[in-house]
Amino acid sequence: MSSSRPHAVTTPGTRRAARPALATLLAALLTATALAPAAPALAATEPALPAPGRTFEHYPPMKDVYQDYFSFGIFGAGEPEGLVHNYASYTPGNEMKPESTQRDKGVFTFEPAEAAIARYTSRNPDLALYGHTLAWHSQTPTWMWDAPPARFDQPGTFDRAVAQENLDTHIETVLEYFGPRLVAIDVVNEAVGVADPDDWRASLAKGEGWYQALGAEWVELAFLKAAEVVDAHGWDVKLVYNDFSLDNPAKARVVYEMVKDINERYADARPGGTPLIEVIGMQGHYNLATDVEAVRANVALFASLGNVEVNVTEMDIALPPGELTPENENNQGMKYAELFSIYRDFAAGPANTSGNPRVITAVKLAGVRDVLTGWKGGEFAMPYDYDGNAKLALLGILYPTQFLATYEYIDTSGGGERPPVPGVHVFDTSAGDAWSGANIVLGDDPSVWPWSTTDDGQVAFRPEAGTTYRVTVNYTAKGTTAIRVRWVRDNTNGGYTSGDQGVINDHQYSAGQVATHIPAYFNSGMVNMGSYDLVTEIRLDGSQPAEGLIGNIAVRGGGGGNAFSINTITVEELTDAGDEVLVTWPSQVVVPPATAPAAPTEVLATAASGSATVSWTPPADDGGSPVTGTTVTASPGGATCVSETSSCVVTGLTNGRAYTFTVVASNAAGDSEASAPSAPVTPSALPGGPSTVALSVSAQAQCVAGRPQLTVQVRNTERVPVLVAATTPWRSATARVLLPGASFRHTWTAPSADLPAGHVTVTGVKVASWQVAGTTYEAGHTGAACS
Repeated sequence: MSSSRPHAVTTPGTRRAARPALATLLAALLTATALAPAAPALAATEPALPAPGRTFEHYPPMKDVYQDYFSFGIFGAGEPEGLVHNYASYTPGNEMKPESTQRDKGVFTFEPAEAAIARYTSRNPDLALYGHTLAWHSQTPTWMWDAPPARFDQPGTFDRAVAQENLDTHIETVLEYFGPRLVAIDVVNEAVGVADPDDWRASLAKGEGWYQALGAEWVELAFLKAAEVVDAHGWDVKLVYNDFSLDNPAKARVVYEMVKDINERYADARPGGTPLIEVIGMQGHYNLATDVEAVRANVALFASLGNVEVNVTEMDIALPPGELTPENENNQGMKYAELFSIYRDFAAGPANTSGNPRVITAVKLAGVRDVLTGWKGGEFAMPYDYDGNAKLALLGILYPTQFLATYEYIDTSGGGERPPVPGVHVFDTSAGDAWSGANIVLGDDPSVWPWSTTDDGQVAFRPEAGTTYRVTVNYTAKGTTAIRVRWVRDNTNGGYTSGDQGVINDHQYSAGQVATHIPAYFNSGMVNMGSYDLVTEIRLDGSQPAEGLIGNIAVRGGGGGNAFSINTITVEELTDAGDEVLVTWPSQVVVPPATAPAAPTEVLATAASGSATVSWTPPADDGGSPVTGTTVTASPGGATCVSETSSCVVTGLTNGRAYTFTVVASNAAGDSEASAPSAPVTPSALPGGPSTVALSVSAQAQCVAGRPQLTVQVRNTERVPVLVAATTPWRSATARVLLPGASFRHTWTAPSADLPAGHVTVTGVKVASWQVAGTTYEAGHTGAACS
C-alpha cells in the first residue's frame, strides 16, 4: 500500500463542494494540537483521525466502538486474530447451508459448521453466533424440492407434498441442532427473482428452487416451520429474511410488501405477538456506485413496519480490480463512512440520538482483510489490506463523522477508453458498473430468430441457422477465477433468459477446453492474475426457443464476482472454405512472456496413521502460464506427493514423529519457490493395536508477557485408559492418566527468552489383555522469539 494517502482535493464532479483553505488549515491545526500536551479541550471537541497503515491492535475494536449502537459481527471466514479483536458475532459463510448440512437425503453433517465455529469461539468463548441459511434456491441439493431426476424414492416431478416434507425436515433438524446457541438465523435467503413492487408473489418466481414446487407461499411455509421449532423450545432466536440488492428501491419495496403481508396474516401465530418474520437482512455487497441515500430510504421503509428489525449482513465495498489506487481507497473510505453514518442514525442501541426509528440491531462485515481469491477476491473490499494493515476504510467505519469532515470524494472519471465496437458492450468495474463483463448483440428484432434487442440499433452480427460460430474471450483473473458465457435478453447488464438460468451450471469446462454449449461455465484451470483464452464453439440450428436459450451472448464473472478484466473478444464464422472473423474487440493485445509461478501459501497439514493430508492455496500469480502440477515434500525424510489440485496425501510417514510440509508449484516456465512450511503435525497409530498406543498430540509456542510459553495438548484415542507423560526440550515433565476419549492440556514457561522450533516428547502406556504397550510421539512446534 502506498504511504501517500489522498486527502480532500478539489476536482470536477465531486459530490461535495471543496472546503475553503481556512477549513483545511483548521483540520491540520487540530491534528497538531492533538499531538501536543497542551490544549486538551480542542482535541476533545474534534479528535484527529489516527493514521492508517497499522495492524488491528493499534485501533479500537469495531465491536467496542459500536457496542451501544448495534452488534458488530462478521459473515464468513477471516484472519482469526483480527476477527476476535474486532467482531462480537460470527456467522458461518457456507458451512450451515443446505448442501453442507444435508447433501444426501437424511444424512446430516454438522462437523464442518462445528469446526468453523470452534475456530473462533476457541479464541473468544463469548462470540455470539448467527445462522445462515435454512432455505435457499442455491447451494441446495435439487432433490430437496423434488426436482428431476427421481432420487431417494421421490418421484422427481416437483411433488408439493414431498418438497414440503423435505423443507420441514431440514429446518427442524438443523434448528434442533444449532438453535439453542444462536442469536438469529436466516430462515430464507434470496427468494426474490425479478422485482415487481405491485406483485410480491410473482416476484418470487425463479428458474430453480423451492418456488417451482411450493409456489410463492414457500417463504411463509419455511418461517412457519422455523417458528414452530423455536417457540416449542422457548428459544430467543430471531427469524430472518435475508436478501441482496436491497439498496434497490423496487426490490426493497417487494421485500417490504412480502414481510408486511405475511406478518399481518400470521399476527396471532406466535406467542406474545412475536412477528413471523422478525428481521430483514440487508446484504451489503456494495461498490463505489452504490447510492447511499437509497440505502437510507430503504432502511426507513423497513423501519416503518414497526415490529421488524434490520440486520446489515455480508457487508463489503468492492473496488475496481487490479491495483489499489490511492483515489479508490479514499473513495471507499468515504462510502464506508457515509453508510455507517446511516447505520448509526437507525441503530437500535441507546447511542442513537438522531430521532430516527431504532431498527438496526446488527451490522456484519463480509471479512477481515482483503483477499486475493474467492468471494470478493482481488476487489479490495475490506477495511484491512492483504497484509492486515488498516486502510482508510477502517477509519471511515470507526470515525464516520470525523472522516467525512476531513476527506472528500476524488473524481476518477476520464482516462483513455478503448474505442467502441458496434454491437459489443463491455461493462468495466473501473467505470463504476456493478458487474464487469460484456454483451455481444446478435440482432435488433425480437420477432425473428435469433431474437434480441439493442437500444442503439447496433449489432455485432446476425447469426444464420445451421452455422457454427467461435467466440473467444481473453480475460485476466484479478480475483474471480471462473467465467460464464451466457444468454441474455438485451444489451444491458442483466436480463438472463429463463432457459439460461435453468442450465447455467450444467456444462462445465476448464480453461483449456472448447465449450460446445451456451451457457458455458469455465470454472477450473485458472489462477489469480493469470490471462486465458476461453473458447466457445456453438452451432445454432434455428430450433431453440426465444424464451429459452437464444438472445445476446454475455460474459460474466462465474461466482457473481467482478474482479476480472476482459482484454479481447473475437467472433469467427467457421466454414469449409475458411474461418471469417466477424468481431474483434479491441484491435490487439500484448501478452507478456511467462515466468515461474509464485509460491503456494497457507499450507495446512492434517495427520493420520502413517500419512498426512496436505492442502494449500494456489499461487496468487501463475506467471502468465497455468500451473500444471504441485509437489509436496515432507520434512524430515523427504517423502513427496504430486497433485494437479490443491491437496494431496503424503504416505510413508512414521507414526509418532513430527513433520512439516512445503509445497512447490510448476508451470511451463519452471518451478516456484518453496512455500513456507506448514505447522508441524504428528501421525498417530491406529487405536486398538496390541503393541502401540494411539494418541492425538499437538504443541504450540507463543510469547506471553515477554517469555515463551509452550503448550502441549494430548487426546487418548484408545478404548482403554492410558498413562501419558509429556517432556519439554529442557526436561520439564508432566503426566496424567487419560480415560478413553479424554484430553489434557499443559503449559510451561521456557527458561530463556527465545525458544527454537522443536518438539515435546509424549509417551503413552496402556495395559490391554494383561499386556503392556507403549508409544512415544513428537509433538512438533514452531519457535517463539520473545527477546
